[in-house]
Amino acid sequence: MLLYALIGSICYSLINLDTTAIAQTMVSRPMVISLLIGAVLGLLNGDAAFGAGLGITIGVLLEFFWINISSLGSSVPANAAISSATATAVVYYLSNKAQIFLEPYWITSGLVYGVCCGYAGGRTDTLLRALNARLVSRATPFVEKGELNAINRLNLQAISVSLVINTLLCFVLIIVGISLLPITLRSFPQEVLVALKSCLWLFLLVCMGIALEAFMTKKSVFYFGAVWVIAAIIMAKL
Repeated sequence: MLLYALIGSICYSLINLDTTAIAQTMVSRPMVISLLIGAVLGLLNGDAAFGAGLGITIGVLLEFFWINISSLGSSVPANAAISSATATAVVYYLSNKAQIFLEPYWITSGLVYGVCCGYAGGRTDTLLRALNARLVSRATPFVEKGELNAINRLNLQAISVSLVINTLLCFVLIIVGISLLPITLRSFPQEVLVALKSCLWLFLLVCMGIALEAFMTKKSVFYFGAVWVIAAIIMAKL
């Protein structure tokens, strides 16, 4: 359990730097980060294809769900990257232990838990912004003096703090998810588990509704159609 949580959290914290600190190449989007983390965890167990398949399934659904969020001014949205990383790591660990990939209610539960983790990640991003604001105030005198080495040290300090905090947060969330989800689901009667199987399709419909609303304003019909086809093919195999 600890190894899965450690690998998932480190992968997340490194990839999450893409959102602001490094290249901003969109690898931190749910569809990509879930695929990458799933593949890495799969390689750990000698079955990268299974890990990648599970990762892309979760990633596509969460890509739909979070596709309409955006950061406006001081408003900090939910963190879609930690949502995807946590859901992928938790569901992969449970599926690898009990071979439950074909049980949709486990995936549904992991998705819901991942969504909750996304909002926790958004609160952490607010904290990191406050810490960065303090570092900016400390950097102002060095900027006036033209001391670039001191500014570079502060930049590295900000990145290091972000890596440590995000790694610890994701690690804790994965451990909590791995520990609580089986207990929670085992406490449900069989009728609720049957209903949760259908809820996976309901989650897909909700995500499609969110995506349609976003694409009606962005006019990106082709992208929506491509992702919808991918999701349909993957869900048909479940």
